[in-house]
Amino acid sequence: MHRFISNTLSYPADAVARDAQGLVVYTFVVEKDGTLSNFNIIHRADSLLNKEALRILQNMPPWRPARYKGEIVRSETYVPMYFRLNKNARVASKSTGQPSSSATAKAYAKTDKEIIENQEIYTIVDKMPRYAHGETGLGDFISHNIRYPREALQEGIQGRILCSFIVAADGSVSNIEVVDGLNPLLNDEAVRVLGLMPKWIPGENGGEKVNVKCLLPIDFAIDEDPIPPLTQSRP
Repeated sequence: MHRFISNTLSYPADAVARDAQGLVVYTFVVEKDGTLSNFNIIHRADSLLNKEALRILQNMPPWRPARYKGEIVRSETYVPMYFRLNKNARVASKSTGQPSSSATAKAYAKTDKEIIENQEIYTIVDKMPRYAHGETGLGDFISHNIRYPREALQEGIQGRILCSFIVAADGSVSNIEVVDGLNPLLNDEAVRVLGLMPKWIPGENGGEKVNVKCLLPIDFAIDEDPIPPLTQSRP
């Protein structure tokens, strides 16, 4: 798939001129005959890059359809495309993740170079990794463990952070990165919370458990008025 994307990509000239870069993510349905349909963008970059990502997906050859209990079924999946320019090439980069520089986040990122450098990592597989207690359980876990940084509260900073991580063949979570960040404090908190996650149910491809790179958005929302800054002068 990465080879197809690289060979098919035509970086829009206007996007190059404006130095437009970023992550585009589409979800879509793999039909029973392997064709792709129902494209829906869930993470946008420049409008020209969004269109180019869609064009690539629409021109993909048929995929191998999913199976459930031995039967071929329709399934929904996604493909992340990282558009990045450099002076030597115009290609869709495999990764633009942003490992945090803070000591706390580094401790929770669980960086495992062995997996990155020496093992195959998939993005799309027959069975994607799953949190043991389902999507609702994952949402509850994140909500319970998030500690909104006080400074971010004071400044009223909120929004969505897109993170990536690898679920290994044994279900362990590693190599947590911020793909599309918002604020250094919130980025670090997102990494910290994901670093607390227990093992997932690993993904499978061709009946074998494999390493899979996953994307997960984390929303930071303030439900109350911002906290007055500690340095606020008193009358």
